[in-house]
Amino acid sequence: MVGNPDSFLQEQIVYPLLNDNPHYTFGETVLYGLAFLFFVWLASRFFEKMKIDINFNFLMGWSGWILIMAGTRVLEDQGVLTSRLFITPFNDVFFVSIAFFLIFILKMLEVKGVVDFYSVWMRVPYMLFIPILFYLSYSNLVGGLYILLIFSFIIGLLLFLRNKSSVLSRENMVAMSSHILDASATFVAMSFFGAFEKHIVPNMFIGTFGPIAMFPLKIAVVGVALYYIDKEVDNDFERRFFKLMIFSLGLGPGLRGLIQVIGY
Repeated sequence: MVGNPDSFLQEQIVYPLLNDNPHYTFGETVLYGLAFLFFVWLASRFFEKMKIDINFNFLMGWSGWILIMAGTRVLEDQGVLTSRLFITPFNDVFFVSIAFFLIFILKMLEVKGVVDFYSVWMRVPYMLFIPILFYLSYSNLVGGLYILLIFSFIIGLLLFLRNKSSVLSRENMVAMSSHILDASATFVAMSFFGAFEKHIVPNMFIGTFGPIAMFPLKIAVVGVALYYIDKEVDNDFERRFFKLMIFSLGLGPGLRGLIQVIGY
């Protein structure tokens, strides 16, 4: 029972948001969950309004923005960037707003015949990421190699099992791969470099089974979500959109974890 609502909000939400605590509180977890649901609703409406085709080129551009978010977040962790703008969730809101604004501008220019939306969209974030590369640390490339080797092994195993499960379709493997990257980065960071997991639910499993629990946890949860989407969502745009959101949930922490380990 909460004795003082103001004190509860301060301890569970306000203070952690402003100070980037090492572990997420229950209040933060609920807040981020609600914020993500709102983002899903907003992005869905916006993408439909802009007539976005969620194809390979769009996915490449979208992934580039997630890479920028991960890179700047790591630079904040390393003390290169000191503004609170670059901690979660402000970092996400900032760059998502820029990405949405870019979509709007490029779509307007495409209507006028000035640019091809997808051609420009898929290149801009990677051009913006180039300056970030010069400020990142690369003192632990071996750690990054560990992550990529484990990631490749698990993905290879899932590809081998593709014929035995409709869940492992090509489209679903793209969404699943981002979470395998996240699990690989978490496993390596915690097993070899003394890192910790911020999220409440994964911490419960890791505390019992160790960092390797991230792999079955990710495969099970994401697999069930993808199976449900394939079974219940008939609209092609909605199906791809929901899978894009699942992909995004894994790629952000996955890239951040990879870049962090490379900088240890």
